[in-house]
Amino acid sequence: MSSQSERTTAPAISAPQSDGRVLLLEEVNFKWLLAGLGWWIDMTRFHSDIPYATHFLALAEASSSPTLRDCAASLQRHNAMTCQ
Repeated sequence: MSSQSERTTAPAISAPQSDGRVLLLEEVNFKWLLAGLGWWIDMTRFHSDIPYATHFLALAEASSSPTLRDCAASLQRHNAMTCQ
Protein backbone atom coordinates (compact mmCIF):
# COMPACT_ATOMS: atom_id res chain seq x y z
CA MET A 1 0.00 0.00 0.00
CA SER A 2 1.49 3.38 -0.92
CA SER A 3 0.98 6.51 1.09
CA GLN A 4 0.01 9.90 -0.28
CA SER A 5 3.55 11.23 0.33
CA GLU A 6 5.05 8.42 -1.76
CA ARG A 7 2.78 9.26 -4.66
CA THR A 8 3.52 12.97 -4.58
CA THR A 9 7.31 12.53 -4.45
CA ALA A 10 7.52 10.21 -7.44
CA PRO A 11 9.34 11.70 -10.43
CA ALA A 12 7.20 13.11 -13.20
CA ILE A 13 7.03 10.94 -16.30
CA SER A 14 6.44 12.67 -19.60
CA ALA A 15 5.19 9.48 -21.25
CA PRO A 16 1.70 8.10 -20.68
CA GLN A 17 1.37 6.12 -17.45
CA SER A 18 1.27 2.77 -19.28
CA ASP A 19 4.54 3.64 -21.07
CA GLY A 20 6.09 4.53 -17.71
CA ARG A 21 5.07 1.18 -16.31
CA VAL A 22 6.52 -0.64 -19.31
CA LEU A 23 9.78 1.28 -18.89
CA LEU A 24 9.90 0.47 -15.18
CA LEU A 25 9.42 -3.23 -15.90
CA GLU A 26 12.11 -3.07 -18.58
CA GLU A 27 14.53 -1.45 -16.13
CA VAL A 28 13.80 -4.07 -13.46
CA ASN A 29 14.31 -6.80 -16.05
CA PHE A 30 17.62 -5.21 -17.10
CA LYS A 31 18.80 -5.02 -13.50
CA TRP A 32 18.04 -8.66 -12.77
CA LEU A 33 19.41 -9.95 -16.05
CA LEU A 34 22.68 -8.18 -15.22
CA ALA A 35 22.59 -9.56 -11.68
CA GLY A 36 22.21 -13.05 -13.10
CA LEU A 37 25.57 -12.54 -14.80
CA GLY A 38 27.16 -11.19 -11.62
CA TRP A 39 26.96 -7.50 -12.57
CA TRP A 40 25.30 -5.39 -9.88
CA ILE A 41 23.92 -2.04 -10.97
CA ASP A 42 22.73 1.00 -9.04
CA MET A 43 19.67 2.15 -10.98
CA THR A 44 19.67 5.58 -9.34
CA ARG A 45 23.21 6.12 -10.60
CA PHE A 46 22.26 4.57 -13.94
CA HIS A 47 19.75 7.42 -14.37
CA SER A 48 22.11 10.20 -13.34
CA ASP A 49 25.60 9.16 -14.50
CA ILE A 50 25.91 8.86 -18.30
CA PRO A 51 29.32 7.09 -18.36
CA TYR A 52 28.06 4.61 -15.75
CA ALA A 53 24.91 3.87 -17.77
CA THR A 54 26.91 3.62 -21.00
CA HIS A 55 29.26 1.10 -19.36
CA PHE A 56 26.42 -1.21 -18.34
CA LEU A 57 24.62 -0.87 -21.66
CA ALA A 58 27.88 -1.82 -23.42
CA LEU A 59 28.29 -4.84 -21.14
CA ALA A 60 24.74 -5.88 -21.95
CA GLU A 61 25.26 -5.44 -25.69
CA ALA A 62 28.40 -7.62 -25.53
CA SER A 63 26.61 -10.29 -23.50
CA SER A 64 25.93 -13.74 -24.85
CA SER A 65 22.34 -13.36 -23.58
CA PRO A 66 19.95 -12.36 -26.38
CA THR A 67 17.36 -11.38 -23.77
CA LEU A 68 19.78 -8.99 -22.09
CA ARG A 69 20.88 -7.54 -25.44
CA ASP A 70 17.24 -6.95 -26.42
CA CYS A 71 16.49 -5.35 -23.06
CA ALA A 72 19.47 -2.98 -23.39
CA ALA A 73 18.41 -2.06 -26.92
CA SER A 74 14.90 -1.30 -25.69
CA LEU A 75 16.25 0.97 -22.93
CA GLN A 76 18.47 2.76 -25.44
CA ARG A 77 15.54 3.29 -27.84
CA HIS A 78 13.47 4.75 -25.02
CA ASN A 79 16.33 7.02 -23.97
CA ALA A 80 16.83 8.23 -27.55
CA MET A 81 13.10 9.07 -27.81
CA THR A 82 13.03 11.01 -24.53
CA CYS A 83 16.25 12.97 -25.21
CA GLN A 84 15.17 14.42 -28.56
